[in-house]
Amino acid sequence: MVKVVVLDVDGTLMDTNYLHTEAWARALAEVGCQAPRAEIHKQIGKGSDRLIPSFVEDEEAGEKVNELHSEFYSGFQKFGYPLPGARDLISTLSGRGYQVWFVTSAKPEELEHHLESLEAEEKLTGVISSGDVENSKPAPDIFELALEKAGSAPEEAVAVGDSIWDIEAAKAAGIRTVAVLTGGAFSEAELKEAGAAGVYKDCAALLESGFPE
Repeated sequence: MVKVVVLDVDGTLMDTNYLHTEAWARALAEVGCQAPRAEIHKQIGKGSDRLIPSFVEDEEAGEKVNELHSEFYSGFQKFGYPLPGARDLISTLSGRGYQVWFVTSAKPEELEHHLESLEAEEKLTGVISSGDVENSKPAPDIFELALEKAGSAPEEAVAVGDSIWDIEAAKAAGIRTVAVLTGGAFSEAELKEAGAAGVYKDCAALLESGFPE
């Protein structure tokens, strides 16, 4: 029986993946790395400590990229908005008595905007960010901490994400995962191959399916 629902934020609840892609592309270009945006997009969902080394090996340059990404994204953030069904999904789950947790690689200043846009603050049980754990997605730490704080066994939880990194991380923590296509980086076939139990167009379609029952 499901008691806990663990939700990814960027690309799952908020339409921000493309904004992050552009911010990373500009940040990488500043240190001389003009990576194709399609390749960057595929890495969104990982923590920055995992994303940056995919493009930049030098540690000092990597730190600069991380700082620049934050600067660029702060200017783009206002263009991010909730994806179809996101607010209703959170509200419905909370109203039905499920524990609702956010697990995200978002930075604190980004998370504040997400909570406000999603009207979620009073409906969540809690939030776990990559800063709360030693290893970011696709490591399972963020999901394991959510289970620990929820006082839940893995079989009592289900996760929702948009990337293979979400699925891999949740699976490693023993949590079943369903995926939505709103992140834009991965196809239904790729998400299922990574281990998604089901794939839906968006949160609205997920909710209409009777999720999580």
